[in-house]
Formats: sequence, structure tokens, C-alpha cells
Amino acid sequence: MAHKRGQYASNAAAFVAVLTVAIILYILFLPPDIRTQLLGDQNSIINGTNSSANANILLEQNVGTVSYINTDEKTYDLPTTRIYSPTSGQILKSVPSISLRNAIFDKEQSTYSIELNIDKASTKNVLLSFNVGDHKGPISITVNGKVIYNAEITTANPKPIALDADYLLDSNNITLSVPSPGLRFWSANQYSIETLQITGDVTDYTNAVGIQNFVISQSEKENLESVTLFFYPGCSLNDVGSLRIDLNGKSLYNSVADCGTKTFAVLNTNDIIAGTNELRFYSAKGSYTLDNMYIQTTTTKPTYKTYYFDLTDDYFNAKTTSAKCGDYDGICPPGCDASVDADCCFNRNGYWCALPTLNTNDRCRYYVASDDCNICKTGFYDSYGNPPTNCKDICGDNTDGACTSSCPQPNRYYDKDCCFAQSSDNYWCKETPITGIEDKCKPNVSPNECNLCPSGYINNEGSAPQSCNQANLNIQDSEYVMSNSYELKLTVRFVDDTTRKRVDFNVNGHTFRIDTTSIEYTKDINDYAQTGTNSIEIIPVDDDINIADVKVELKQVS
Repeated sequence: MAHKRGQYASNAAAFVAVLTVAIILYILFLPPDIRTQLLGDQNSIINGTNSSANANILLEQNVGTVSYINTDEKTYDLPTTRIYSPTSGQILKSVPSISLRNAIFDKEQSTYSIELNIDKASTKNVLLSFNVGDHKGPISITVNGKVIYNAEITTANPKPIALDADYLLDSNNITLSVPSPGLRFWSANQYSIETLQITGDVTDYTNAVGIQNFVISQSEKENLESVTLFFYPGCSLNDVGSLRIDLNGKSLYNSVADCGTKTFAVLNTNDIIAGTNELRFYSAKGSYTLDNMYIQTTTTKPTYKTYYFDLTDDYFNAKTTSAKCGDYDGICPPGCDASVDADCCFNRNGYWCALPTLNTNDRCRYYVASDDCNICKTGFYDSYGNPPTNCKDICGDNTDGACTSSCPQPNRYYDKDCCFAQSSDNYWCKETPITGIEDKCKPNVSPNECNLCPSGYINNEGSAPQSCNQANLNIQDSEYVMSNSYELKLTVRFVDDTTRKRVDFNVNGHTFRIDTTSIEYTKDINDYAQTGTNSIEIIPVDDDINIADVKVELKQVS
């Protein structure tokens, strides 16, 4: 028995040891804040500051999925669609022979009824024809009780009788009858009718409708700028009727198409849904073959997920900087060429083009002839924003208050008046922003986009966006650089460590790319920091990106 008690004690000690190791491992794998709370060391983390590491967490944000938006034109090819509604003459009813006779004592054959069922919507030009043998007296013909003929037929091959479309229904009763001879009791009215036929032109609408679908993602729907349907209609103009096209039940085109010519229809972006969209094509007459058909979409530049954190001047050192050649800073540095720097061009009373020209020397011109105006698509202007005399009232003249038809498309990028014509709430930059011409005219300006336009974005009234108001946003002064005594570290944690992750991070206008399969990525972002509000924008490269969280830590290193 003693041996068994010792064995039990040994097993119990082993169990306690294993349990202790398991508890220690469990605590080690807990998140730091939960672990410290469990162990009771509340002083090690105070208000997000880890005293042992001397690090301050400025930003910690769960992210999730960031959807990729292709800002280029996107094309959805659609299969060739043939819609046709052939019309052909058809025999709707045929009766080999009919005998009609009405006498004083013989009235049983005085009336003959024919039941006729048709599709009235697809049946036109209904005719009643027959041959006449022995006959005497008048004959009456009615359609659904309405008389369409009442007279004596005097020829063996009478002309076909038209059945009035207003009298016809889908189910019809056609009656032929001869009247009583009246006082001539010894006589009889009679008709021998042969080969009676009812014919009509019947249109087959079985293939008169074609259906095609295309799918728009939720992210693309949210950024749609325009949607256009293109197609080549193959048809014979003399044989076809109107072509009708519906989008999700709403009509977008209804006209006789221009056969053999590339045709387009603009779709209302409000009628587009995220998911499957339906196009229905109808032909009321003839045949259409819709070939080379595709949907083309354009999207606005998307606003991706952006996060913010603040830094005070205490972490920065003042640094004297000199003007750089090519900057819009109001200074023409010594030795800088007027074709490179707008300020140098203005100092020499030149006209500047905000958009790079084919010939670099054309960027600054001291005389602009009428034929030279189109050298600059956005329009030449002087230091006051006025165009050359020869270039007034054309595209690029931002002083005439008119959006002219001569502007390239989208015209809002080339003329301030076109920008505000699209929306009076837009913002305009007279220079070409460092990110490209697409940012000259913007519906809104986020805080991290304010410095894209060197002279500052303005609205229709000449005011800056509220997001760029110096009273509310302390934009970095270029004379301040972050002190080497501090380390500003960005940490990005992904959801897995197997797939390849490609994503751009835009920190205060400075973009760098992450291309990794690791679950975590860190980067020193001291060089991108600015005083006041800092921004971090997450931009997927070529596909949706899944990010668990982003964190920015400030740590004193000396």
C-alpha cells in the first residue's frame, strides 16, 4: 500500500508541474494589456504609454478589408445579341365549303358561324376570302355582331373582305347568313361558298427580346463616374422598327438604330446597382444583330481608408531651407530656368502652362500667338492668372466664366469654369498637382490632400476648403524636421503569413510600397512626419487587401 501511495504522490507532482507550465505559457501568449492587468502590474501601462519601452502609441486602428478600385476605364464585353420579329402571311382559318339557304319552310342552313382565335397584338391585315358558286340574293357577314358586309355578290371570285381591326378580339365569331325571301315565298336566297380562308400577317415575337447581364462590384458602384453602352447594330434600315434598350427595367434607348454605325447609349449611374445589372433589348419589327457590344465604365479617384494622429512641435527641430527650382513657392532660385519654374517665368513677364508641354521650352512663353494657344491644353496664364490676349474665351481661360466646347474631356480638368459647371461645390487648383491632372478639380479635399496644390485649392467663391483652413489644421512647415532623439515607427499587421500582400501607404503625401508575405511589417517614418495632424492613407495596389491593424508608436531613443 505504501508503494501505491508514493506512486500517487509522484503522479500528482507531475500533474502540478505540467499544469504550471501550461498556465505560464497561457499568460505569455496573452495580449500585453490583459497580461499586465492579470498580473496586477497596473503601473507598467498608463494611458497607452509603456514606461519600460518609453513608447507612446499615437495611433492603433483595426482596419479590415480595403477594396481595390481601378481608376482607369473598365470594359465589360457582352456577347453578340440577335433580336428579330419576322412577319409572315398565314392562313388563320380554312373552310372547304359552306351551303347557305333560307326559304319559307327551310331555314336550318340560313346561318354559318366560324370561331377564330388569334393573338390580336401580333396579327394584322386580317382578310376574309372565298369563291362563290350558285347564289341568289344578298349575303350578310358579321364580326362579333358587327356587320362588315351586306349585299349581293355578283362575281364568282369576289375581292377579299378586310376584317376591321377595331372589331377583332383574341376570340372571335364570324357569321355568314342569307335573309328570308320575304313575300316571295316560292323563292329562296342561297349561296354555295367554296374555299373560304381567313388570312393575316402574323409577327413572331419569340426572339424579339434579348437579355444580357453585367456585374458591378460595390466599391466600383460607389465610385462610378460614367457608364456607356457601345454596340454596332447590323440591320436593314427599311425593314426594322425601333430598337428599345432597358437597364434594370428603365428605358435608356428607344430609336431606330443607325444600321452599320457604331452607336452608344449613356447609362444613368443612379440606375446601376452593385451586383448583377440587366440589359433588355426589344425589336418591334425586323431583325437587329448587335455586335461588338460592351459596357465601358469610368470611376472617380477613390478615397481610401485614411487615419490620423497628431505631433506637437516639441518633437521637431527648426531647419533653414532654401528655395528649390521648380517649386511653386514665389521664389526664382539663382540659375533656375524659366521653362522649369513658374516663378522664374512670371519674373520675366511670361505666360506659364500648368501642364507639361511636348517641347519643354514651350512651358513658358513670352508671346502666345493664336495658333499657339493649343500648345497648352490647360491654358497659358500670367502671374495674375490672366490668359494671353490671343487665348481669351477658349478652353483654359479661367477668367471668362464659360465652359467652352473646345476643352478635352473630361473638361473639368482643363478649365476652372468647367470644373465649377460640373458642380459648384468642386475645388480647383490652378497648377497641376503633384499627383496629376486628375486632382486639378476635386469634389472634396481631405486634410492630407491640401498640399497637393501649391497655391491652395479654392471653391467657386475663392475660399479654401474647411479641411485646409490653417485655423483648424496645422500643416507642416517645411522648415521643421523630426528630431533624431525620437523614433516614429509604423507597424502594419496582416491577417496571414502565407499570401503575398502588396499595398501602398501614403504618409502625408509620401508614398511607399509594402510587398511581403510576412504577417507583420514595420517602418521608420520620421522623414515623413510633420507638425500638427498627420495622415496615413492605405492604397491597395492591384487587389483587395486585408489588414488586421495599423499602429504608430513614438519612442525616445536618446
